[in-house]
Amino acid sequence: MRYILYFVFVSLLASCASRKDVIYFQKNQQVLDSAFSIDFVKIKPMDRLMINVSGPDEDAIAPFRVSSTQSGGGGGNNIILYTVDQGGNVVLPYLGTVKVAGKTRLQAVENIREILKRYVNDPIVDIKINNFQVTVLGQTGAQIIKFTDTDRPTILDAIATVGDLSITAKRNDILVVREEGGKRHSYRLDIRDAAIMNSPAYYLAQNDIIYVEPNTTGIQANRRPWYLSLGMTVIGAGLTIYNLFNLN
Repeated sequence: MRYILYFVFVSLLASCASRKDVIYFQKNQQVLDSAFSIDFVKIKPMDRLMINVSGPDEDAIAPFRVSSTQSGGGGGNNIILYTVDQGGNVVLPYLGTVKVAGKTRLQAVENIREILKRYVNDPIVDIKINNFQVTVLGQTGAQIIKFTDTDRPTILDAIATVGDLSITAKRNDILVVREEGGKRHSYRLDIRDAAIMNSPAYYLAQNDIIYVEPNTTGIQANRRPWYLSLGMTVIGAGLTIYNLFNLN
């Protein structure tokens, strides 16, 4: 009986992830204190933008926006979705065609503000990219994450949004698949290494696919039910026999 229990204990111990497999940023920690450049999200053709135009003079600003009645909406919400065409432009009321592709959200805001200032005083412009999303698959479960409130979402933002990685997730080989210029590119990230902050895939791009593989513990966990049940049966039978012969 002693040997059976020892075998089960060793098997469970072997399946456990070690500390070095799960700690974030354990390598190259000097990167955490180094200079870096921020890669802001750029607007692209076929993006859908929420554009809100306002100002202190409602009558003066009114011609430059689509009303909720014209857009089929209700109430006083003036946030309308504009699709960026293949040429990288949106068509705004009265202003006509405005180039936005290749610009960050803040650059597009400032560009539209400067155009509006030709006609009205102190215009206020707000833009959000409505369709910026990434897909997360694998050990985290399948989720589509939308980012509309940040100009630079990172792989860590995506991981935090899904509730962090479980102990059974493989941290040293996270796959990011990205479409750029009509081509697909793949990146492998090790979030145990702070050097991922210098990776092109650290800042996410629209429609990125993130795949998190199971580690050895996760794979064994998926295989465990049949032999774990058998092991428990053997242990139960062994305990029963042991007790029968040791009643006195």
